Amino acid sequence: MKRASRAVPAYFTSGRRGRRAGFTLVELMIVVAIIGIVSAIAIPAASSYYAECCVKAALYDIAGMISEAKQNALANEKYYAISFNTADGKVSLLSGRGPDGEWTTPDDEVVRSFRLSERGGGLRFSHGNCGPIPDHAVAPDGVSFPNNNTLICNPDLTGNAGAVYIRSASGAAMALMMNSTDYGYKMYRWSGWKWVRM
Repeated sequence: MKRASRAVPAYFTSGRRGRRAGFTLVELMIVVAIIGIVSAIAIPAASSYYAECCVKAALYDIAGMISEAKQNALANEKYYAISFNTADGKVSLLSGRGPDGEWTTPDDEVVRSFRLSERGGGLRFSHGNCGPIPDHAVAPDGVSFPNNNTLICNPDLTGNAGAVYIRSASGAAMALMMNSTDYGYKMYRWSGWKWVRM
């Protein structure tokens, strides 16, 4: 029994009989160069996006703590606070002062806390070379709340004004400004040349 021969498509053969064509070294080098160029553009953009996401996540965690402190202060008729320990990069929701009567000390009653380092991106309290938001208090350590860097919520839903600035290692920066009139907050991000409201 005779086997039927199968025709090989022309694009698989070279000009010589029996030799199959492949990619040349030049073609492979061009592809590698294109991949390198695309990577050189994409990696910094992805890194910048990651840093911004880390800062935003930390800022939203702080906003959540503010809402929780307001609700608990109203429901439990007692003072709650958010403390910013700039030396340790730690943010804590406090349900009261300890026996020493001071906020942001080791004997505070902590409900929950997190460290900026846990959020990734090399976060720290600082506005860096962005400077503070115009017409607001300067915060050399990144936090401008009085009472030992503590935002205090009382049962009347009023408290102290101030700001917290968070910056990533790659330069992404955001801020949360608290006012004392309506006891609300505003968030800002650094656009590269000025602070803009989020």
